[in-house]
Amino acid sequence: MNLEVLRAKLALELSPPRFEHSLRVMAFAQKLARHYQVREEPVAIAALLHDVAREKDGQQLLSLAQTYGLSIDPIEKKAPILLHGKVGAEILRREWAVTDPSILEAVDVHVTGAPQMGLISELTLIADFAEPSRSFYGAKIARELAFIHRTTALQYIFTQKIRYILDAGCLLHPLTIEARNHLLLQGSSEENGKDKIFP
Repeated sequence: MNLEVLRAKLALELSPPRFEHSLRVMAFAQKLARHYQVREEPVAIAALLHDVAREKDGQQLLSLAQTYGLSIDPIEKKAPILLHGKVGAEILRREWAVTDPSILEAVDVHVTGAPQMGLISELTLIADFAEPSRSFYGAKIARELAFIHRTTALQYIFTQKIRYILDAGCLLHPLTIEARNHLLLQGSSEENGKDKIFP
């Protein structure tokens, strides 16, 4: 997988604003990868391609999910935009020859999160939420936490996502709740309650 080839291909798939967002997510994810001493290339690829299916409409996402044999729960059926991660992962696997399971997982779960995510998934999700053009207060806090304590940053992000979704009166995907609960349970065994800084 050549990053520049993938970047050029993605530019043809997305609108300029969405493509620029993807580049910013990639750049921020690369900084996180260096900070956490993770191999940079798979993180960069996952972050770059995370929104490959984001601009497909709801009917397209439902149709592709059915074609690919993906499970569609009632919440995804009602709010098909939630499918763009798992559909995107399948597009990358089937049409873009992306085979690295950690990259495909990161694209799959970046929308909802999931318990026990891999490190590349975690960094992609953080970078998507906190990339530098996100100017709202929660993104600023997440950007700072991302380089201090990764688990705390993730917990904070899921808390902000859940609050936003509830305030908006939208459907909340159970995986988002499970992801946050997993982090809370994980953090409860750590000394000094580091993961409870932002309840």
